[in-house]
Amino acid sequence: MKQTTAELRKNFEKRLIEFLKKELSHLSGTKFTRNRINITRKESGAVANIHFEYLTNTRSYEAIILVEQPVLQAAIAQMAPPYPSNLANASFVYSMSTTSEKDACIDLPTTEQGIENACGRMLALLNGTYLPIVLNALEAGPAMVDDILARPKYYSHPVPLIFTVLKINGIQASEESLARILSEQTLGYTNHHELKNAFHQHLASTSG
Repeated sequence: MKQTTAELRKNFEKRLIEFLKKELSHLSGTKFTRNRINITRKESGAVANIHFEYLTNTRSYEAIILVEQPVLQAAIAQMAPPYPSNLANASFVYSMSTTSEKDACIDLPTTEQGIENACGRMLALLNGTYLPIVLNALEAGPAMVDDILARPKYYSHPVPLIFTVLKINGIQASEESLARILSEQTLGYTNHHELKNAFHQHLASTSG
């Protein structure tokens, strides 16, 4: 008897979390619940949430990834950028959905082999791209700078965040790095262009 979409979803979602829990058990501060992975850092209060959401129109799953990082958020608040966050919710430093990435959504599988393939593909996406970004943001480590430069639109205030991460890690940007940090590509979105450029130049002049 052919399974309904609801039955296919229930089975796959249960299998996916079981599979990810087994494969990602080495990650500290991680909790697995239905369609969700939470990663926390008690010391800093940083929290990441990876939520798997079913998309009815495409019969596929997106991953929605959100990161709250109190240390970085406090630093940004103190800087008081004169322009709004790139993100709709100002409480996050990072927010993205895999619907905005090429081939990053997983089709709802309908067979046993399909389930195994879908679970493996989701794990590969997480390990290969999204978990390193999440962990870098939680720790506010130096590697976060390259993450922001690669995908600035997913970060609340890309340039102020970069200067904050550099300061936290005691790193002085080279002239070449500074030129890239201050480039138009790192704005995330080009609204408030003049405000952003003036503020970022100020940050650059006072960061060293």
